[in-house]
Amino acid sequence: MKEKIFNNLSLKIVSAVFAVILWTVIVNIYDPNTSYTFSNITVQLVNTQSLTEKNYTFEVVDGGKISVTVSGPKSVVTDLKTSDIAATADLSKVTAFTDYVDIQVQVVKDGQVLNNVEAVPRTSALKLSIENRDTNTYAVNVNTTGTPANGYAVASTTTSPTYIKVTGPTSLVEGVASVGVNVDVSGAKGTVNTQSDINMYDSDGNIITNEELEMSSETADVIVEMARTKTVPVVVKTSGTPSQDCVVTGTSLSQTSVVISGQQEALSKIDNITIPSSAVSVDGLSEDKTYTFKLTDYVPSGVKIVSDSRLQVTVKISKASTKTVHISSDAIKIENVSSGYNAVIEGTGIDVIISGTGTILDNVSATDITCNVNAAGLSAGTHSVDVSVSVPDGCSVSGNSSVKLTLSAKQQETTVDNSSSQTQQTTTR
Repeated sequence: MKEKIFNNLSLKIVSAVFAVILWTVIVNIYDPNTSYTFSNITVQLVNTQSLTEKNYTFEVVDGGKISVTVSGPKSVVTDLKTSDIAATADLSKVTAFTDYVDIQVQVVKDGQVLNNVEAVPRTSALKLSIENRDTNTYAVNVNTTGTPANGYAVASTTTSPTYIKVTGPTSLVEGVASVGVNVDVSGAKGTVNTQSDINMYDSDGNIITNEELEMSSETADVIVEMARTKTVPVVVKTSGTPSQDCVVTGTSLSQTSVVISGQQEALSKIDNITIPSSAVSVDGLSEDKTYTFKLTDYVPSGVKIVSDSRLQVTVKISKASTKTVHISSDAIKIENVSSGYNAVIEGTGIDVIISGTGTILDNVSATDITCNVNAAGLSAGTHSVDVSVSVPDGCSVSGNSSVKLTLSAKQQETTVDNSSSQTQQTTTR
């Protein structure tokens, strides 16, 4: 009987199969397989230098945090923590034309990879946004805040460094319009020395904060020099003649005075800022015209415009009315009569036709008009001479006027000085 049992191959096979089945049943009863999903697993990026060395920059668009399902013996799986799940993405396999990279997952417990469990990521690939990396250079601007001491203004600013470089993704670097520092000059009347943080600004003046942008320097040493100020008027003159039947009725300035700053000696020499008449020509104008000037072009070196340096001058043009004013001969002044001659204007005078707006013309009389004739170089006789006419502002003269001017030699008479018996000639009119 014993020999039949030990020498029975079929019985041995059946026994082995039964043992395996029994072991499996026992294992599943006491340590069954199970699955558990771990969430919010951060995917670690490896070999990032493979992109940065090629002057690429990247941003994780999708797949930065994933869920991983781990299957295996219950005794092992239930003992795992989120920190035991290692998810990686190898960026050395990425180019600018392949923006997906596979995610590899392992379970690492106490520094050892567990091979008796299976880890499957719910998200199999990491999506990247890849673009070129760029660098731009910007001047460091100084933005002053606060009100200086009375009678003082900012004269100049300097920074160290003067320029900085901003590096990052091309699209982000292109969004940087300027860089600058803020310095408070409240109550200042001397030199302000300070160190300030450098900010990046967009085209709307908003501060840019983005960790993907790197500045070559985060701070700047700043020196702000203050100077004395002075308020002076703005003077504008015009030249030329408007079109026919039009007159200049006035000028309008965007500002009638400006604040300038500089050394006291330089300021003392400036009483006003004048825009020359050659810069404001009204020749041929039949309607209003506005001229724009940079006041910095009309101040000497070393003097700065503190207030608005932009000036707009509007010349007012209106259709003209006319008025005839009689000027008597006695009111016409004769100039430059040669010695030894008398000069007389023939006739009763002239009629001067002036143009202007009705309001101005209503207030103009003969006493407001100055007339002159020039007798220089004229000899005895009657001459036709042009009359120079000056009229009040806002008016102009239409046409030319002339008069008959008669010059005659002064008569001479002889008187006897009884005391000296000498004859003297005196000239009388």
